[in-house]
Amino acid sequence: MAVINLPPKRKPGSGQPPSTEINERKKPGYRRIRWREFDPNKKTANLTPNQFVAWQPPAVEDDSPEGMKSPAITPKEDFKDRLTVLRSNKLISPPPSPLQPLPLNGTRDNPFSVLPIKRTECVVETLDYFVTMCSGIQYQQTPVTKTPNPHLSLLLPFALENSLLFESIVAVCRASILLSLGKSAYEDPAFIQHRGSALAALNVKLKSKTCTDDAALLTVVMLMTLEYLTGNHYGVTMHCKGLEKMLQLRGPLPEDSDPDSIKSDWVRFVKTGLVGYKALGSFVTGQPPDIPSSSLGFASETFEALDLDKPLSYPEKPFGEDLCLILSRLPSGFSELCLMSHLSNQLINTLASIGAAKTQFEISSDKDSPKYSLASGFMSAETPNHDSQQMTIQNLLSALQRLSLMSPNILETYLSFGLISFMFQFRSLAPLNLFYDPILRQFVAILPHHSKPAGIEEQYALIWTSLSVAGSLGLRGAQLPEGHTVMDHMLDLYPESRKWSRLEKIIRSFFWTDDILVHWKGVWETAMTRRTLLLKRNNSAADVVRLEPPRPSPEWIKNHIMGAPREMREMGEALGICPFRPRSTTSPGD
Repeated sequence: MAVINLPPKRKPGSGQPPSTEINERKKPGYRRIRWREFDPNKKTANLTPNQFVAWQPPAVEDDSPEGMKSPAITPKEDFKDRLTVLRSNKLISPPPSPLQPLPLNGTRDNPFSVLPIKRTECVVETLDYFVTMCSGIQYQQTPVTKTPNPHLSLLLPFALENSLLFESIVAVCRASILLSLGKSAYEDPAFIQHRGSALAALNVKLKSKTCTDDAALLTVVMLMTLEYLTGNHYGVTMHCKGLEKMLQLRGPLPEDSDPDSIKSDWVRFVKTGLVGYKALGSFVTGQPPDIPSSSLGFASETFEALDLDKPLSYPEKPFGEDLCLILSRLPSGFSELCLMSHLSNQLINTLASIGAAKTQFEISSDKDSPKYSLASGFMSAETPNHDSQQMTIQNLLSALQRLSLMSPNILETYLSFGLISFMFQFRSLAPLNLFYDPILRQFVAILPHHSKPAGIEEQYALIWTSLSVAGSLGLRGAQLPEGHTVMDHMLDLYPESRKWSRLEKIIRSFFWTDDILVHWKGVWETAMTRRTLLLKRNNSAADVVRLEPPRPSPEWIKNHIMGAPREMREMGEALGICPFRPRSTTSPGD
């Protein structure tokens, strides 16, 4: 029976008939991929990205009312702007800080206060610095003000109401921050702006009817502090003269009938501050201010008693009886120095005054038996004559500064540095603040460059001076740049200062106390450790250099070239007798 193969039935509406080759198959090929255009507004598929690579904000419940949707964030926006938008819509919460945040306006002491000038990052930082530094000051109970911590309780609220005074405080704090970091204040744009604003506002204030009010006086005081910290002695002199003129125009400050009122505390605070800054001006300029002897400042009688109001005069030998009597009461080191060297009558009188004050304070401290500690010093003891002791110390410091400005010889300049440093430490062994930096920088710039004198008396005096200056530098909170050069120079120049037993004997022939001696020993040990490390490093470097081969001379190079092999046979012979080549015990023919 014949079988007929019919083609498949065509469906209606179909195209051309299929190919007659049934077993024909298409060859497999690559599938064409069509890339789509990227649309940033279109949502992408929900993938499962790596949690350490692709970060997504945590899901936070949206507290916004219905109908309020977060704005669309395009990729063209900056990251900081997107982060701000997300935080404003509570999609992201800022990370918690372990530190207490600064208030948006005000201070840590009073976050609800309003600043009198524009709030910038510099203003916030400097004001916080002022509050932090004043909070750390330990005030003693003195009859000046009965309000605890007057800088925060009296001065700061008054400054927040006066933009002129507040601007000057910001400038002083900004300069203090920069100087503590070892930077120049006059290279900082923010400092220049605030200092210029304070000076411009003060000039406008001086042309008004309220040119001598408390805000103007305290602004001049702050600007005087600023010039002193930056080392501008001419600016200190001009502000000091301007302050005296303003006080003459204003007259005596009024006093309140109620001594326990806040107004009376404020008046006493202003009076004490003006007297203290007159003292600062006297210390810088070396001129006695017009202050009554009963005040806590400098007295012009001190300058007259020490003949500092006259040109320097030098005694002639043989010395008179009065001068010999003065020398007999000095420590042996100073008396021998005055006999062998050329020192002025003013310096000898100042040495006698320091010796008398030191003896008087030690007797009064033993009699009253105050609670003395190394960190506080003699002058912080709560004794009945504490104020008079402070006044005596300030008078002597002013006299020494005046003496250093009267063009003395180089030895007298060095001795004035040592005596000023000793009085700093005799008053207190507490850490020194920025007010001491200008005079300390002057010590570091001049003292390490002195040459070794011929006389043994002058050598011992300079050893004591160097250690005294190094002791005051050691009280600074942070090491002053190049401050170590004072002790380095002393140890290099004077071999007897490298043993403490010999050094202590030299120190005891000048001014010293038990606690200052302990402090100086610590400074000396630190300097000796530094010297030992430097010498060890230099010696090791010298050994390395010594192990290096000597530099070949031209003659050696010529002989070496002449001895070099010229042919392969010579090279083979040289190879055969090389000591590093193993020698064969058998002949090649065996």
